[in-house]
Amino acid sequence: MLSLLILTSSVSAKKRTSDIIVGGDAGLVYTPPVVYAEPGDTLRFWFRAKNHTVTQSSFEHPCKPLKHGFTSGFRPVGEKQNDGFPYFDVKVKNKKPIWIHCEQIDHCPSGMVFAANPDLEGKKTFAKFLAKAKATKYHSYSAKFKRIDEENEADEPEE
Repeated sequence: MLSLLILTSSVSAKKRTSDIIVGGDAGLVYTPPVVYAEPGDTLRFWFRAKNHTVTQSSFEHPCKPLKHGFTSGFRPVGEKQNDGFPYFDVKVKNKKPIWIHCEQIDHCPSGMVFAANPDLEGKKTFAKFLAKAKATKYHSYSAKFKRIDEENEADEPEE
């Protein structure tokens, strides 16, 4: 029985890194658009051609940065660049959903969103998050863009 406990413990302690491509040949998308991760896992976002961000948002407001959320900032990559791609890591702290969008002008309303650990069924699925993003009116993001105040929202990162 002791050996079974040790085996279980070592298996559950293994952390994983999920690679997500930001933009590139696939267009204005994160590939894959959804990942299911465990606490301690890492989401590694690899930037490809154009100029994109990995910016935390909320299910309710997919195309607005979450107050106190994370952002990679803009990461420009040239069309002909084929190595040395920049990346941005997000450490998964719990099993709560993580909602992400690109802040580049009109990318989010075009469907450039990502989710970690969304509901498979029910109210907060990736399909519903994507639909909300695409329903957002097109506009440009600027230095005046304010982060929404959702401090009481359940999917805000823990400090």
